[in-house]
Amino acid sequence: MIKLTGFIAVLLLLVVSCKPKAPNVDHIMVDFKLVPFYEDLFSIPPDSIENEKGRLINDYGSYLEAYSYRVVGAGSPMADDFAHNMGLFVGYKENQEVLDTCKKVFVDLTNLKKELEQGFKFYRHYFPESSIPDVYLHISGFNQSILVDSSWVSVSIEKYLGSNCIFYEWLSIPVYLRRKMIPGKIAPDVMKAIAITQFVYNDSVDNLLSQMVYNGMIQYFLKHVMPYHSDELLFDFSKEQLEWCKYYEKMMWSSIIERKHLFTTDRMVVQKYVGESPFSYYFGQDSPGRTGVFLGYRIVQSFMKRNPDITLSQLMEIRDYNQILARAGYRP
Repeated sequence: MIKLTGFIAVLLLLVVSCKPKAPNVDHIMVDFKLVPFYEDLFSIPPDSIENEKGRLINDYGSYLEAYSYRVVGAGSPMADDFAHNMGLFVGYKENQEVLDTCKKVFVDLTNLKKELEQGFKFYRHYFPESSIPDVYLHISGFNQSILVDSSWVSVSIEKYLGSNCIFYEWLSIPVYLRRKMIPGKIAPDVMKAIAITQFVYNDSVDNLLSQMVYNGMIQYFLKHVMPYHSDELLFDFSKEQLEWCKYYEKMMWSSIIERKHLFTTDRMVVQKYVGESPFSYYFGQDSPGRTGVFLGYRIVQSFMKRNPDITLSQLMEIRDYNQILARAGYRP
């Protein structure tokens, strides 16, 4: 595969990267809590969980129930063995080591709170009737990244300790996945989780086109609620990978059409375009993974440009993904 180099690549990057001016959202008020739940839970000695159980239930209510059941597997806080099970999790040596690292990386949550607040303001701007969730930070033992409920979102803080964190090497997490395991990804991932939860994928026709366009809609949503974050961060691409996608956009689209993959329902084929991977199978090892998501975003971007009367909220309600392609006039 030809590598992207030279003056043409720079020009192309400048042209494609032009961003629309973000609306002023300074006047929008959002009220939410950022709760470092993991600090409270792990401050309790394992043999004192029983004594603290009543306070935990009172302070965290349904959140504690969800965390205990879905993340830790300690069962209901009302069960007789809850204190024992949670005590084992809190007292586990490796979790204590993770806690120490979390405290070093996240000494101050001020910047994270500001990022979330800004994202929620844009979210409220585009979706005025939306409710703003509280955001909890938890330790899951590297099991669960994000939980979403109607009134809160909870994030596994140990999944964002930095791409060079030794834990990720010990866990044999592939290098291409570690790139996004950084503190700066927490706020975008919270907003993405909200989008995926609020605007659920319509799998009635589950083919490559549907997967591409739906994921493109999610990326378009992210670009609007987090307009000051870089494309690299929002797409989980390095700068070079993003440049590659922009330069070879036409080639990728032509290849999909020529291979007759656009409407394939073959799960393995679809995943090779939109699934997490070090590179996209059909485009060679110089390509990044998830190039289908980039193409889906470009289709949605073209659709919105050709249909300026459609708002972001209206876009996210569309469930006929073929309609978006048909009206996009997409010609890379």
